[in-house]
Amino acid sequence: MPKRLRYSRKRFLRRGAFAAAVRFGGLLCVFGLQILLARLIADPVEYGKYAWGQSLLFMIGNLACFGLPIVTARFIASLDAQHNIAGARKITSAAFRLLRRSAALPPVVAVLVWAFWHPNGDMTVYRDVAIIALLFAPAVTFTMFFRDVSRARQWLALAMLPMQVVRPLITALLAAFYWWLMGGTLGGSTLLAIAGGSVLTVLLLQASVYHRRQKSLLNGEEPGPIPGEYQASRLIPTALPVFVTRCASLVIDYANVILVGFLAGPAAAGVYFAAERLARLVRIPKMVVGLVNQQSMAAAHATGKVRDLQLLATQSAHGSLWPTLALGLGLVFFAGPLLQMFGREFAAASTVLIILVASGIISVFTGPTQDLLVMTGQQQRIPRVMILSAIAHVTALSLMVPSYGAVGAACASVISSLFSQIWLMYLAHRETGIHTTVLGNLKRFRS
Repeated sequence: MPKRLRYSRKRFLRRGAFAAAVRFGGLLCVFGLQILLARLIADPVEYGKYAWGQSLLFMIGNLACFGLPIVTARFIASLDAQHNIAGARKITSAAFRLLRRSAALPPVVAVLVWAFWHPNGDMTVYRDVAIIALLFAPAVTFTMFFRDVSRARQWLALAMLPMQVVRPLITALLAAFYWWLMGGTLGGSTLLAIAGGSVLTVLLLQASVYHRRQKSLLNGEEPGPIPGEYQASRLIPTALPVFVTRCASLVIDYANVILVGFLAGPAAAGVYFAAERLARLVRIPKMVVGLVNQQSMAAAHATGKVRDLQLLATQSAHGSLWPTLALGLGLVFFAGPLLQMFGREFAAASTVLIILVASGIISVFTGPTQDLLVMTGQQQRIPRVMILSAIAHVTALSLMVPSYGAVGAACASVISSLFSQIWLMYLAHRETGIHTTVLGNLKRFRS
């Protein structure tokens, strides 16, 4: 951590450019991976099984985090800002011990599912895929942990490269090798197991590098006094509202593919999954800006620098909105050709892609509302918003998917995005006094 906090525009652009390059490169890898997998499988139904299982894998893995990674990252950033590196390591160790307990639950559930759930017919597919997802979920949990704590230390390469670039490359190599070995045969369940194995491989590499870098920071330093707000005993109470919020967000993020799979079949889930992968392009700017500015928001709040906090919020708003609009327009104009790269059957998802792009633009326009609330210790304001948004989302899905399929799922995303983002924008301004949109006015704050 630098000896003094810096929030200059040049530094923001430099770090943002690096994060954007890695994120775009990673998304290109993921995009290429999905095209490769769709071509190798050559069956929308089997691809849909894989899509359904991967959504379940990452949803369960994120739920098992219990909100601890992002809270630990906030504590680390705040302690580093106060030059207490050893204290930050103490917090990291305590969080890791807590995470081991929550991460042990999915494999236990997998054993119970294997022992007691014996369905007939088509439901057998969902049982097998669910077991695979549950077994590999802990690997996702710990990769999320190392991602967030690396981000807290501003180690952006370690935070981003493993899951966004290395994982899809490993998955592609393993899938292609298996396909060649089996004479051109690759099923959805097998592919999900390969994807889970690639996450586990990345976790081992990520953990090894992180521990070496953290050890080099200490140099025998003893922990200093840790403020009460950042004590290890505050991890669970602080993480609880974050966990509730995360549960609701995961329902909104992953319920679409899962419910489309149940209500409209695996083929429809596969088509929706392809469109959703493309629509994630519009999320890149906001994710990149969050990677660069989230922990700086926590540091600014910890040191009482309100003007710097407004500057970070305004930078985040501008850095997210304009690139998102440019990406969104590109996706709208080239929706058909991009989807056809997955196969002819996927071209029908053009309307789905356009609607999902609109949902992404809505979530970016309101600015870094959720980041601001969490990093300033106002995370308890978020759960009610997200729970009600998740309820509205699942209700809209249940009503619209049976009649409109994947298009109905995309429309449900727009509804929940409007509902949650406008409410969060209001809360962020009310609780912190910070304007989160591009209209934020720095002149309100005097140096």
